[in-house]
Amino acid sequence: MPRLPALLLLLFTALTARAETIQSLAAIDTAVHDFVAAAIDGDSEFTQGRLDPRLRLAPCTTPLALRFSREPRGGPNAVEVRCTGAQPWSLYVTVDIARYAEVVVATRALTRGTVIQAGDVALARRRVSGTRMDYLSDVASAVGRVAARIVPADTILGAGNVMLPLLVKRGDEVVLASVGGAISVKVKATALKNGALGERVTVRNLGSKRVVEGTVGGDGLVVVQSGAVL
Repeated sequence: MPRLPALLLLLFTALTARAETIQSLAAIDTAVHDFVAAAIDGDSEFTQGRLDPRLRLAPCTTPLALRFSREPRGGPNAVEVRCTGAQPWSLYVTVDIARYAEVVVATRALTRGTVIQAGDVALARRRVSGTRMDYLSDVASAVGRVAARIVPADTILGAGNVMLPLLVKRGDEVVLASVGGAISVKVKATALKNGALGERVTVRNLGSKRVVEGTVGGDGLVVVQSGAVL
């Protein structure tokens, strides 16, 4: 009867031989982790899906090839891992990339139409991956904007819930000004659409009845380039 050390040696040899015929899942996990970590920036974090421990793959005799299923901009994604060796195989490992940024958030609940004051907002680090709206990153840029809907406290502010105040409203009488040349021309017109500072709007000249397009330049002011037919 073999002695105990000899039995242990046989068992170790058998386990080692078996391991050499199966791809290391730990090696795949490490390769995916390093691949994702190198691809994302310092303001991002990620969680990685677990491989099924029952998975049995042929050992890869070539370096593993990895690629994202889509651009790693944030949110759910997957990494394709391919072996191109003598016994090729491929699999996908899920990853969730969380991108963070300093963004403007509401410090209190805002009702629709509220003109935002400095005390209503603050900067905070928040996850922005998966956020469909553009977010504001400067408190000064939020002050003076108007809540477009009810905004709960601690909500990220952006194009989806705040807007610039309307300086021109549809139906209002406005000043249509032609600027940029030696002669400045100003006439009265009717706004045909709403507009905030810097937005393009159409107006109707009250005198000529001509419809022209200009840029909102101030409260009740629409500007067109010099030489435009008014």
